[in-house]
Amino acid sequence: MLTARDWDFCQIQLNYMDVEHQQGIRGYYLAQERGVPIVIMEPNKGGALANLPADIESIFRAYDPDASMASWAFRWIASLSNVKVVLSGMTTMAQVVDNLSVFHAFKPLNHRESILVEEAAKAIRAKTKNGCTGCNYCMPCPFGVDIPRNFKIWNTYAMYENKEQAANGFQSLDRSNAFASVCKKCGACENKCPQHLPIRAHLEQVAMDRKAWGIDEEE
Repeated sequence: MLTARDWDFCQIQLNYMDVEHQQGIRGYYLAQERGVPIVIMEPNKGGALANLPADIESIFRAYDPDASMASWAFRWIASLSNVKVVLSGMTTMAQVVDNLSVFHAFKPLNHRESILVEEAAKAIRAKTKNGCTGCNYCMPCPFGVDIPRNFKIWNTYAMYENKEQAANGFQSLDRSNAFASVCKKCGACENKCPQHLPIRAHLEQVAMDRKAWGIDEEE
């Protein structure tokens, strides 16, 4: 698409966790090479990077105890020279004030700060429960389990600990009778999985972790 004509600008999703998602950082550099200015959406990954687990947050707090988690995500994306507009979905006045403070006297990340962001991103990814890519080769399940969706919610909660988001996701699976506990352990899915994941064992763990995390049907 970028080579189809001389574009005035393009809009992409990009943040320090999604460098390989959709067009990712490769798309950014391709647009930069062609001189196409970039508008960024999801710089905070739908708010996930503004509310990080305590152990991840401590990585940033140790360096700058006063900086918000959102400010790190904004500074990372705005430090890319071809980013011209950063979109932010603010819901409170405090978020508006914080966003304005970041860009009023903007400071690109220095070398040490860039390393901190990389360390945080690596630590978040290390929390992933399994390597499901959502390719859907395991589907359809004979018993109706939405295998990729179960694993996506499982992995996302483990990484970001957003309880409300996970509860909503699990409840939607409950309503469609597609939650992990519906699995009958037939094994049909495992024969099709390119990642060779132990899907049956992992689905069982999804159900166990949901209870351990306190995200039950009444949540």
